[in-house]
Amino acid sequence: MQGSVRKRGKTWSYRIDIGKIDGKRKQKEKGGFRSKKEAQHALNIALNELNYAGKIFENKKITLQELYDNFINNEAPMTRKFSTIKRYKSLYANHLDTFGFKYLTSITTEELQIFLSSKTKKLSNEYVRSLYNFLSLLFKYAERMEYLKDNPMHKVVPPKNKNTKDIKVYTLEELNLLNTRLSTTNLQPAFQTGINTGVRAGECYALRWSDVDFDNNSIVINKQLQYYNKRWCFTTLKTQNSYRAIKISNSFKQYLLNLKKQQELSKQFYEASYKINVIIDARSNTNKAVKVDDFINVKPNGQMLTPYSNKVISRIASECGINFKYHNLRHTHATLLLEKGVNPRYIQQRLGHSKLEFTLRLYTHVTYNMDTKVSEILDSIHLCPQK
Repeated sequence: MQGSVRKRGKTWSYRIDIGKIDGKRKQKEKGGFRSKKEAQHALNIALNELNYAGKIFENKKITLQELYDNFINNEAPMTRKFSTIKRYKSLYANHLDTFGFKYLTSITTEELQIFLSSKTKKLSNEYVRSLYNFLSLLFKYAERMEYLKDNPMHKVVPPKNKNTKDIKVYTLEELNLLNTRLSTTNLQPAFQTGINTGVRAGECYALRWSDVDFDNNSIVINKQLQYYNKRWCFTTLKTQNSYRAIKISNSFKQYLLNLKKQQELSKQFYEASYKINVIIDARSNTNKAVKVDDFINVKPNGQMLTPYSNKVISRIASECGINFKYHNLRHTHATLLLEKGVNPRYIQQRLGHSKLEFTLRLYTHVTYNMDTKVSEILDSIHLCPQK
């Protein structure tokens, strides 16, 4: 396969004689190079691509908006969870649409680096890293679809991965105070479920009585409740490991039995006016509407409670001087079990983490109770000589 360079006007171009295709001579020419050396370099690259790949790679004129639309509409539904796609859409709409009109070939490494650095001044390190990861994902998709030859994200320095994120663990005094204050509200069941099982907020509010196995003291976690397109939906869980059955204590089992009995009395009281909630089941492509009258977290009239209800818990907690986040119940649940010597591998499975390393990294904090327990164990071994 032969190639040559030549000057055309004020710029240089290269030409490759590909040979005959269907009886016709085929040539490839590309111009606009500023010097003979630049044209020769481009020719050498094109010849290598033809020799090894059988074709010459050319950047396609496509904007970041077009790339994003292609990914979200064509690949993401097959490879990503509902909640993940929702997060991608939020990241793009809130931060990345400023690049939307730009062609991929015009977006430089320097420009992307400056963009991420500017975000660190206003957003958390963890959030900026999620922006970095999403940009990397989009540009890798562009490479795979052969829209782009040189990926500018390859040279972007990611935000430092800080694993020093503060973990808030509630004390027993704080838990008792919150439980007392919530005992006269409809939100105590959600609070009790969080501290007794360590579930995520979306998992908690999606629970139905049909998910509880009272005979085997366990709760099945197989969906979550999320707000999407102005509707509450059942969606898939975060990862495959999130699908699990959680063992519950006898005391929490009794709490649930009492709660179920109360709700059955409420059903009798409200009779036909008892609320039947209509939920979109987004776990399949059909988005089928389902009628649910057995949510665990409901008002007396059967109206479902949602993760938005946690704002009320936060307000009540702030009156007690406690900074409340539902996810902190998950941290507290895991920490209490670890303090009692429960195997981290079991904690991983109970919380639905995908990797043990994540569980260990998340709970590297050492509590006073852990320090005390280690001291007691070492004393019981009698390592030091006794006089």
